[in-house]
Amino acid sequence: MKGIAVVFVLLGLLGCLRALQIGVLDTANPSPCLKICAGNTEPGSWSKYETHHAVRYISLTFCGFVKTPYITTTLHAQSSHWDISGVTSIYNVSKSGFRVYLRGRGDASSYAVCFYKSCYLQFIAIGYTC
Repeated sequence: MKGIAVVFVLLGLLGCLRALQIGVLDTANPSPCLKICAGNTEPGSWSKYETHHAVRYISLTFCGFVKTPYITTTLHAQSSHWDISGVTSIYNVSKSGFRVYLRGRGDASSYAVCFYKSCYLQFIAIGYTC
């Protein structure tokens, strides 16, 4: 499964790099200011949201961005996370962080899956530091 996760992360990174190529990112800033920042959350570090959902705030302050970056995410766990949605639907994106809400399908509790199966989120953020 790690190989598949790497493919998704690379595809996300390629999408961000494509944004650079077509000028979606501000190319008026000098290239030394562009930074790729990556990380992951601690396994099982999710909070319960409503009845069956999970939420997690991911801080980007260590990246030092001066503008809101472009972000791609992927979810990992021991098992049963294939049925969770919301992984790539990020909220409240800013230069200092973002929030992810997860939802299980039907009666499945994304919080239970992520807490007991040790879900963790990996991310890649591309943005400017000056």
